[in-house]
This record gives sequence, C-alpha cells and structure tokens, in this order.
Amino acid sequence: MCNKDDKNLSEKEKRDLVIEAGMQAIPWVGGSLATLYFGSKQERQFKRLKSFYEEVAEEINNIKDQITDIDNQDQEALIAILEELNEKVEREQIEEKRNYLKIYLENTLINPINKGNYDERKYFLDILSLMSLLECEILSLLYNKNKSVQIRNINKFGVQKYAIVGAVGRLKTYGFLSSSQSSFAIGGGQDNVLNENVKVSSFGCCFCNFCLAI
Repeated sequence: MCNKDDKNLSEKEKRDLVIEAGMQAIPWVGGSLATLYFGSKQERQFKRLKSFYEEVAEEINNIKDQITDIDNQDQEALIAILEELNEKVEREQIEEKRNYLKIYLENTLINPINKGNYDERKYFLDILSLMSLLECEILSLLYNKNKSVQIRNINKFGVQKYAIVGAVGRLKTYGFLSSSQSSFAIGGGQDNVLNENVKVSSFGCCFCNFCLAI
C-alpha cells in the first residue's frame, strides 16, 4: 500500500523504488544486489553531472561574450529544459553523447528560449537523448556532404549495412532526412532500400547546428 509520501515522488523515484524492491526480493543475494546497483548508479550519475558542469564552466569562459542575459530567457521554459537536461546527462553513458548535450546547453545559453521556440528545443533535446551514436555520425556525415547520398554508399567499418539502413530510417522518422528513389529494380536480388537517396532536411540542418555543432 502506498503511503502519503509516495504522492510526492517523481516517476523516476517511484520506478527506482519498484526496481529496488524487486531486487531485494531475490532470495539470498537480493539485498546485496540492490545495494551494489543503486550505490554505484548514484555515484556514476553524480560524477557525470559534476564532470558535465565543470566542462561547461570551462568552455563558457571562451564564449562568455556570446552568452545572453538570463533575463532574456523565458525562465519557466529554461527551468523545464534544465530539469530534462540534467536527467539525460545522468543517464547518458556515452561520452560523445554527453558532449552533444553540452553543446545543446551552450547554444541554449547563447540563443534564448521563448514561447515560440520552446517546443522545437524540447524536441531537439528529447531526440538527441534517444539517438544512437551511429545516428549522430550518419547525420553529421550527410550534413558535411551537403548533397544526396545513396544509402548503399553510407558505410562504417564494423557496422552491418542494415544497421545503417535502420539508423537512416529513424533519422527520417525524426524529420532530419528527406529521401528520393534513384532507381527501382524488380527481381535480380537487388534491394531497393539501398538504392534510396537521402539528404539532410532543413529541419535536420537546424538540429545539426544547434546540437552537433556542425
């Protein structure tokens, strides 16, 4: 049964309580397992946030003349973004992705949030957190090409072709890529997905400039 304090817990805190209770219910090793997991988890999250803001503070010194006065920000919107950002930094295990989150914050401090751009900024942050490193790399590659590229010509050493096809498909779903079919084969064992041409959309360019610093 829930107690009164449960109503004041965030969804994340409630989820952690459920996970911890589930772990502790495991016979013999449950208590030790829960202590090991949650103790190291909290330490890792703390270190990620600490390192993140130390790096931001150092880099802000180099661009301080570009930083907008906080009074020019929609402060409620900025607080909401910061809350989301901190949660995503805590969870993000990949250093390169945390660097992209850092770029996002720095551009937020340079370019104020307002009611007109809040939804787009929130979308950028949510999608950046969801994206795999492979998706970020493919989007950067296509942005730098600045032209349509056939999917069969997008390659990364050690990555299967259909992992790239899947990543391209997700980037299209996000609205970051547009596509066209250069040729269509019937039979002969050819895969028409690989014949598709893709390029970065105007919306994708905005994302690249704001989140990937390219």
